[in-house]
Amino acid sequence: MLVGFAHFEAMETIGLEQERKTYWHRLVGETLKVLLEPVGIEVRMEVPVAPAPPVADLILIQRKEVGSGGWTQEQRVRLADGLHDLEADQILVELKVTESLNEKTLTWLSVYDTLYLETAKLKRHQLKSVIISAITSRKDFLEKHSFKPVGPVGVYESIPSWGGVIRLIFLNELADETHNAPLKCFASRQNEQEKAFATIQHAGLSKLSEAFGRVINGLWRLKMKSALNHPGMEEITPEYVIRLGEEWFESMVDATPEEKLFSLPKLEHRLKASHRDSEAKILTRQLQRRFGTIPEWANEKIAKAEQSSLEDWSLRFVDAQSLDDVFSD
Repeated sequence: MLVGFAHFEAMETIGLEQERKTYWHRLVGETLKVLLEPVGIEVRMEVPVAPAPPVADLILIQRKEVGSGGWTQEQRVRLADGLHDLEADQILVELKVTESLNEKTLTWLSVYDTLYLETAKLKRHQLKSVIISAITSRKDFLEKHSFKPVGPVGVYESIPSWGGVIRLIFLNELADETHNAPLKCFASRQNEQEKAFATIQHAGLSKLSEAFGRVINGLWRLKMKSALNHPGMEEITPEYVIRLGEEWFESMVDATPEEKLFSLPKLEHRLKASHRDSEAKILTRQLQRRFGTIPEWANEKIAKAEQSSLEDWSLRFVDAQSLDDVFSD
């Protein structure tokens, strides 16, 4: 595990102490940011919903090039169900990870929607406000507020009495598809999280970019830390943990550009050592073929030599008449 975790060292402490607040909108926002920005989608985690403070804990998803003909196919395939079908230039997201939905959430989203629409000077069709919830609401709550399924499974809409449209996305219910997996990592049900990480692994999503690979591996590490006190922990065998470790390592290596991977101090040292060992073996075989059995003093000299010395001796070997000619200083 050489790479991928440094970026998340600070995040590992978030939420571990009860008195500290977990800024889930920043964590989810960062995941979307590194996934979507390479295809021209801007993601912001601090959204000014009014001309003056406060700034709300929201996520804003918008096309970087407004007026370019709508979302491209390349952009839509990276957006989850409930997001990729929207035609609005900007998507305002209220995120609920550890809390269930309630009337207050619905009210505040409508307030944020109205304030941001005016602050950003947007027309109604340019903005769509969405609630993404990790916890699935009870059926009676959905019926009370007239939420009905629209489009893909896990996506609902309601028309509140004060006007507008509220879209609701339940992460637990989203289909196990590649484009849903990054968001489903934040689902409340453990089995849904596991399926999401498995989908990311099998689809090779960690290879999309180094930044996205680091985020996903950091989230995976956080998930495993939280699983230590899980009741099902006794079912995790050493073999299972070893296999997970191998998969993490492979995905991190795959997601890291070669120039950065080979510049890592420990890896660079090992590569040099491997090259030196290969040079030593080649020189030893050459000397054995030319002069027969190699004396112990020559073997020791080769074993302790730097790579530059081995290269010099290999060149001298061409014209040498004896071992002394090869190793002479």
